[in-house]
Amino acid sequence: MIVQTTLEDVHTFEQPDGYLTHYRIWGAESAADLVVMLHGGMSHSGWQAPLGVRLAELDADVAFAAVDLRGSGLNAVRGHIPNGELAVADIALLLRSLKQSRPNTRIHLAGWCFGAQVATVVTAGLADRDVLASLLMVCPGFFFNDRYSDILDRAIDAALDVVEELGITVEPARPFIQVPMRPVDFTDSAEWLAVIGDDKLKLSHVTVGTIDAWEEIAVKSETDYGQLGELPVRAVFATQDKLVDNDRVRTFLESHPDLETHDLDAGHAVQFEQTEALTRLVAGFVAELKR
Repeated sequence: MIVQTTLEDVHTFEQPDGYLTHYRIWGAESAADLVVMLHGGMSHSGWQAPLGVRLAELDADVAFAAVDLRGSGLNAVRGHIPNGELAVADIALLLRSLKQSRPNTRIHLAGWCFGAQVATVVTAGLADRDVLASLLMVCPGFFFNDRYSDILDRAIDAALDVVEELGITVEPARPFIQVPMRPVDFTDSAEWLAVIGDDKLKLSHVTVGTIDAWEEIAVKSETDYGQLGELPVRAVFATQDKLVDNDRVRTFLESHPDLETHDLDAGHAVQFEQTEALTRLVAGFVAELKR
C-alpha cells in the first residue's frame, strides 16, 4: 500500500481562509532535523510514504513530513487550485508554523517532480526568514521532455476545445481536464503499477484554475531559483525518467553556487523503485549539512 500510516500520523494546518492542509509525519517530534516533502501534480503525500517510513527507521534523529498541496490527496476540493500564489502561501505558512513549534529543529524543504518547482518558489520567499536549512529536489520537473510536453498541451487543448464547441459554462471548481499521465509514466514495476492504478486519491481530472496555477508556479520557479542565495541545494535524478528532461534540468540547476547532484537507476517514481538508495541519499544530505 502507498499510504503506510496511522490516523495519528495525519495532521492538519488551518490556513487563513479556513482551508485545512493535510500532511503526514513519520519520526519523532524531538528529531533534530525535519524533511518536508512536496509531491508532484498528479500524486499526493501518500506516494512519499516509502521514503518517510524508511527514513524514520534509518535515522531516529531525522523526521519526515509529506504535505498534500491544495486540491490534492486528503485535502478538500480535489483537482482544483484557485491560483498559484495561494498554493505557495499554503506551504510557506505551514513551514513557518512547523518552525515555530519546533524552534530547535532544522527544516529541509524537499520536492518531487512538480513539487520541486513549488518548493523552489516557497524557498525563495522564505530566504530571509531563517526557516529552511536546505532545499532537496527529487526528479525535479522544471522541464519535461518533448513527448510529455506535447501530450500535456494536446490534452488541455482538446478539453478546452470541446467546452468551447458545445458552448458549455463549466463551474470554476469542477475538474474536467484529464491529467494525461499513466502509471507506466512513473514506473515499470508491476507491483507499483498496480498500486498506482488502484490509488483513489490520485488526480485524474483538474480545473482550468489548476492548469493556470501549475503554469504560474512553473514560470516563477525558473526566476526564483536564482534567488536562493547560498542555501544548499541537493538534487536526485532518475536515469530512466520518462517525463523529465534530465539534461536540461541539470544544466539549469548548475547555476547555483552550492549544488550537488546524484543519479539513481530508476524511473520517475524513484521513491518506489529505489527506496533504500534514495533514503540513504536524503539522510546523507542532512548529515552532511550538520558538519
